[in-house]
Amino acid sequence: MQQRHITLFIPGLLGNDALAPDFFQGLEVSALELILSRAHSSRHQRRGLEASLFNLFGYTSVDCSLPVAALTHIIDQGSASEELCLRADPVHLQPDRDRIIMFGNQQLSISMDEAQQLADEFNRLFGEDGLKLETPTPNRWYLKGDSLDGIKTVPLSQVIGKDIHHHLPQGKTAMQWHSLLNEVQMLFYGSSVNERRRQRGLPEINSLWLWGEGVLPVLPPGQWQQVWTNEIISSALAQLSNTPQATLPASAEEWLEQSGQGGQHLVVIEAVADALQQNDIQRWRDMIESVNEDWLQSLIDALKSNTLKSIRLLSDHAEYEISAKRLKHWWKRRRPIALLAK
Repeated sequence: MQQRHITLFIPGLLGNDALAPDFFQGLEVSALELILSRAHSSRHQRRGLEASLFNLFGYTSVDCSLPVAALTHIIDQGSASEELCLRADPVHLQPDRDRIIMFGNQQLSISMDEAQQLADEFNRLFGEDGLKLETPTPNRWYLKGDSLDGIKTVPLSQVIGKDIHHHLPQGKTAMQWHSLLNEVQMLFYGSSVNERRRQRGLPEINSLWLWGEGVLPVLPPGQWQQVWTNEIISSALAQLSNTPQATLPASAEEWLEQSGQGGQHLVVIEAVADALQQNDIQRWRDMIESVNEDWLQSLIDALKSNTLKSIRLLSDHAEYEISAKRLKHWWKRRRPIALLAK
């Protein structure tokens, strides 16, 4: 019988470069500390969520582009796009002295009526230029057209909380896209959608973020026995690679019950990174303790009982792998998370 292995990808688990070690103090995460203390570990250059996920599915790109738009279009629209497309996600930007800070869209609570109205206004203005904005979900929008090649972009997740000026589209048509974004900001400012939002004291939907260029990738098959996730990019990668997938269970106990087959299983838990991205440090701490209690302790017990062969724990820049044998290395004392997360 094939033995069962689990890879847990938990971006944000070990914080980020801006997070001081003090923020780890007082966390009750004994199972996490035990794994980090005794596992075989390796470090690599910090990757974003998107790059990490593509890498887990065996995708490599010569020009470092990550065709997220073509990929998620399969989930959001039910099929691959016949045209070139970009993600053109609605966002809130906020001036801060000589900077413009990206706040993203997770806290905007955009309705489908608002999304459709803004798309209609965009398409009336830019339709003659061969551009079309589609809004299949409140937060994930798509820009389609014949002139979308030659652009180099940065994923939205890497710009949250930062000055957008260092992350605007690059490439041979960069100035054209900068000009378009300026026009979009003026268009959205005058829209009745934002007039109503201002009256209700809500943040404006005041720009689009263009990203995710490239054609639909070809993925090698057989990377995973099954993928367990609520995150759209990993779900789309599983679909594209013909990998069985299921929603993320609430705990490791549920996963152990549901994952009857052996082989390599990928579990993606993105809630920790979401909290860190929004700078909600208390929620981030709560999520780490939740992962420790709901997942890691039960997985350690499964290692001890030989119902699980190995645990591979991945964060943004580090990888830890532990087996039942390494778990018994009692001379490697459990160390505090504040020291281990450096």
